Amino acid sequence: MLDNLSVGMPMPASRDRLAVYEADIRDRARVDQVLADFRPDAIIHLAAVHHIPTCERQRAYSLEVNVVGTENLLCAAEAMGVARFVLASSGAVYDWADGALDEAATPLRPRDNYSVAKYANEQQLAFWCGRTGGVARVARIFNTIGHDDPNGHLVPDIISQIPAGLTAVEISLGNLSPRRDYIHADDTARAIAAIALEVGAPGIDVYNVASGRDVSVGELVEILGQIMGVAIRIGEDPARKRRIDRPSQLGATGKIERQLGFRASKSLRIALQDIVVHLNRELASSPWPVRR
Repeated sequence: MLDNLSVGMPMPASRDRLAVYEADIRDRARVDQVLADFRPDAIIHLAAVHHIPTCERQRAYSLEVNVVGTENLLCAAEAMGVARFVLASSGAVYDWADGALDEAATPLRPRDNYSVAKYANEQQLAFWCGRTGGVARVARIFNTIGHDDPNGHLVPDIISQIPAGLTAVEISLGNLSPRRDYIHADDTARAIAAIALEVGAPGIDVYNVASGRDVSVGELVEILGQIMGVAIRIGEDPARKRRIDRPSQLGATGKIERQLGFRASKSLRIALQDIVVHLNRELASSPWPVRR
């Protein structure tokens, strides 16, 4: 495991079958050193700046991490003879369209700094595959949620506005109508593991990592309110609205189900319950009730 600890989470301890390295993928010499030391058979590349507002505010920085850092890792993998590379991409690379976004049928059209970087990463991986003849796999991940997300994404933002102990509250959000496909972090991890262990032929292939179900912001807030026992009223805040925000992002899941036997097993409600339960452990003196 290689991480620069930039999001503030601690590095897990080294143990049997897990070696950890503190490193920044922008540091090519350090990346080379880590790969030479560990000699991996495969690389699963998850490192990225993926908080959308940060990608827009710090455009050069995010592109340096997401594009230049990826190129460093690919070049190091090529030099070390790594035969398999799995890239975490995003459902955001697809063009805006109604209905499920399909790996083969839906065209690609990135429209913001983050999706541009992920689109570039997929091209970089294709070039690596062409040079090395390796196994290149792309995981186009949709909206993953979990209890330990250190970024200010939608669910942490909502919960941060709800003081424990209240039964009614008004919160401020930006765009309320967009629909998103949310997938539990545990399911995302299972899908990436399945992709990494896939026994297909060399070349590049792409899989959506999604639940195949979507909800609006308002519907998500309603479910979260039911779980927390809080009546949540939403006020639209123009300052929070994204100028570029696709109306729908639903992932087609047929390919990964057919070819890898993967299907998301945990619902959005379960994911939100897990988040609230973990927060209650941190707020033991005044937890929210969790209603299942």
